[in-house]
Amino acid sequence: MLKRFRKLRKEEGFTLIEVLAAMLILSIVALAFTAYFGNALTFAKSNQNQTIMSNLARNALVYMQKQNFTELQAYFNSGSATIVKAGNGATLPRVGITPETFASCGSTSEVGMCKYRDIFINKDLQPMMAVLQPTVNGIQYRVVIEYQKDLNRSIDTGGNLLLPISATVTSVTPGAAGPGANGVTVEGYVNAQSIR
Repeated sequence: MLKRFRKLRKEEGFTLIEVLAAMLILSIVALAFTAYFGNALTFAKSNQNQTIMSNLARNALVYMQKQNFTELQAYFNSGSATIVKAGNGATLPRVGITPETFASCGSTSEVGMCKYRDIFINKDLQPMMAVLQPTVNGIQYRVVIEYQKDLNRSIDTGGNLLLPISATVTSVTPGAAGPGANGVTVEGYVNAQSIR
């Protein structure tokens, strides 16, 4: 019986200090993994928002490519086009279309900017306003179409058949689209009807 008791005594387990030390190490490792997954989630959300804004910009470019080339060119070259970027002594102001450009136009108004409603199919501004002010996942975005006159090519290289534009998408409320989602710009061309 004494031998059996000595055998039992020789079996050793973990002491309380060893168990606490192991739990401390495990907690530190778990905390590091939690921080890593938190950063990964933030990065994934930022990428999702960048993708949404890229798709909205591409959507705006595709919509603009379906519009009347001649009327669009006349609008951009008119002195009354909306200024989207102010110029300085070295550069001219940049013009384009913003959500505010046609916001005051009624269904039959032909005054001011509204006289350029011929740019759009059936002179209907409602689809254009939906393109310029989309809401995705509860976040409202703002799209600005900008004419890039400095990218115009010469007439002998087809410059009279292409209208260079860009679409810039930002969230209406700064920071609403998440971290790192400040804005996205996509460039493209509107083709003349003769080469569509």
